[in-house]
Amino acid sequence: MMKHYIIHTLWALPMLAMALASCSSESIEADVVSGEKLVVGTTIDVSGSASADNTIPVEANCGWQVKSDVSWITVTKPEAGLGNGSGNVVFDVAESLLSTDQTGHLTITTDGGMPRIITVTQRAGKIWLQATPSTLFFTYDGGEQRMQVTCNSSYTVTSSAGWLKVDGESILTAEGDRTFTVRADPNPNPDGMTAVITIADIHHKVEQSTIPVEIGGKSTMLTVTAASNVAPTGGVVTFGVESNFQWEANITRLEPQGDELWAAFDNGLQHQEGEPASEPIPVQVKVAPNTSETERLITILIQTKSIIGDNKRHELTIRQEGGTRPVVYTPHATSVGMTDATLTFVTTSSTFGVKECGILYSTNPDAVHEGTLIKGALTGDEAATVLTGLNPGTTYYVCGFARNDVGTTYSGTTSFKTRLTPGRDNNPTP
Repeated sequence: MMKHYIIHTLWALPMLAMALASCSSESIEADVVSGEKLVVGTTIDVSGSASADNTIPVEANCGWQVKSDVSWITVTKPEAGLGNGSGNVVFDVAESLLSTDQTGHLTITTDGGMPRIITVTQRAGKIWLQATPSTLFFTYDGGEQRMQVTCNSSYTVTSSAGWLKVDGESILTAEGDRTFTVRADPNPNPDGMTAVITIADIHHKVEQSTIPVEIGGKSTMLTVTAASNVAPTGGVVTFGVESNFQWEANITRLEPQGDELWAAFDNGLQHQEGEPASEPIPVQVKVAPNTSETERLITILIQTKSIIGDNKRHELTIRQEGGTRPVVYTPHATSVGMTDATLTFVTTSSTFGVKECGILYSTNPDAVHEGTLIKGALTGDEAATVLTGLNPGTTYYVCGFARNDVGTTYSGTTSFKTRLTPGRDNNPTP
């Protein structure tokens, strides 16, 4: 590592020379090594990183010794901490693992002489810097807002624009956790203006934090980002509103209206208000499931509430798809006996889950839907149904059915004939 001469960092020590005046009985000229030249309580400021060969010049005409009172400061010269005459104290500093500053001392003394104490302050090894909020927005008339900085070091706060001040200043230096007042002057322009507040650690050990700041213009601005369509199963749909003035949103039409309120803002109402901001504010609409097969429409009117007039309006339409009934495929017999039969079929539902499924059967091919209903056990997309109590040697006509929240679907009709006599083989389907 490069050698560090503390002559650049000591406070209030012009020559940085330690004049040790009480070494012996020998008379010493006051203008050479006068005790008044020594500054007791002098502080050295070092970074939290490890550093080597930090040097303090010492001026003396006798023997002296130097000691450190902390483990993270190691004296490397003179050897064993013992020096004689003018020379240098050289020491290393270990890396700090602390999140706060720490202090240590180097004490230089002569035999029976007055100690000269150097205080070494080491900055935190881990420095954090965080500023909130992440952005600031002012309406055209300006005003004041608060900004919070959390830091364990010293830092500068700088505004990039003359119309924006932090605690009344364009640039200032602070330390530790602070709350600042950010003030924006009124904007006389029709369009908005932007600036940046930069918070930077003075030791440059962490990345600086920036807060974009925008002030709206006097011309009313309203931007609405489109919302996606809503699935038949319902849910939450979001659109964004950006304006330099306060605004309101109203659900003006639900088509079809229906007997119940099937769409509302997340506050449970059909009216919502918002604040000005420099980026879109998300607005959520909760939509109930659509158990009809007809598409539904939600119409929302968003408009600004400018105190200087020239309000903007935007009408937004959100569509909800209609639901679909299950798809049922024609069943087939997998086992047929004299008085029983097992039938299987496949059913799927693209929007709502199948709530009930099974078989309808009758000996009358024209009355299958009004026949006997036997519920089936659904495993995945496949259902199995066992018919019992059948008549031997009889032809039965069957169809599958499945029901979800939208409605019931019937499959095509097929038939099978029970056996007249017991046997292993299934009776062929007629």
